[in-house]
Amino acid sequence: MNRFFYFKVTFLSVTAGLFAGILVYGLFEVDFSNTEAITTLFLKSLVTAAATGLILGLLNMYFKIGNFQKKED
Repeated sequence: MNRFFYFKVTFLSVTAGLFAGILVYGLFEVDFSNTEAITTLFLKSLVTAAATGLILGLLNMYFKIGNFQKKED
């Protein structure tokens, strides 16, 4: 396994989970008649998730934490 594998697995999983979590959490507080608030919430959750996924993906690429494949018995 190369370093890109560790980055890819961490980046995709963290970004998808964090994006969905922030978006759903923010939908409880937003006014649905205000399209600007919904757009801001969407963009804020996307940027936050991507930045966090990038940082954690780079750290995992450097430290190679975790074994993501099943071991054969």
